Amino acid sequence: MTCNEFAGHVGTTFSLGVPRVGIMPLTLVEASRRRGGEGGRVPFSLVFRSSSDETWPHSTYQMTHPVMGRIDIVLAPFRRVENGVDYVATFD
Repeated sequence: MTCNEFAGHVGTTFSLGVPRVGIMPLTLVEASRRRGGEGGRVPFSLVFRSSSDETWPHSTYQMTHPVMGRIDIVLAPFRRVENGVDYVATFD
């Protein structure tokens, strides 16, 4: 996966499978490149926003997107926002 693959989907909804909760919608709000990386791979991070006040633990989650399909991704709570919680995924 690359930052460019996600960048075109900023503002779209991903469905997140949360154990014992069900499917929750997350909106991709940011896809940004980071410094560093070796072997040609550019590190990047993604920020997803939940409209739920509940915070889920740092873990690997299964997400689906209408265009990108199924993705297993490690998410960590990042920050509380006015109407929910942001989660971050980093790729080195």
